[in-house]
Amino acid sequence: MTRQLVVLFIAIVIVAIASAFMPVERFVADAIRPPSNKVLTPDGVIDIASTPLWLYAWRITVIFTILLFAAIVATFFVKPNARARWTLAMLSIAAAVFHYLTLLFTSSPPGYGVSIYPLFYTINVKNNIQIYLDIGQVFILYSIYNIYIAEKKLS
Repeated sequence: MTRQLVVLFIAIVIVAIASAFMPVERFVADAIRPPSNKVLTPDGVIDIASTPLWLYAWRITVIFTILLFAAIVATFFVKPNARARWTLAMLSIAAAVFHYLTLLFTSSPPGYGVSIYPLFYTINVKNNIQIYLDIGQVFILYSIYNIYIAEKKLS
């Protein structure tokens, strides 16, 4: 099983690298969008000249979320074994990691204006607080569940 997990990890790394350079933002909305070159600073949201780091992490998060959703749908048609459970867990963990990297790099300095709470996070822009469901924590809980089920089946 360890060899299979290593292969799965390598596949996830390859997908992450490829996903970082896919223009996913063009496929998730019908609207014509300007380039995503904005970051949150203590003075508010500003434009920057180059592509921000958060966009690469966000692209990877979107791809892993889509892959995770597809894998979950596939489990409706077959009985998931330990390998499938570990795949779901690894995809969940990867999506959560890149979700939090997106939040970290959304602002300059990194992490500015983002506060994480149980099952939600807030973004503070000039004392204007926006509340979001923290899908990263949902992914982590789902990965814990899948690891528990996979280990239970192995014993």
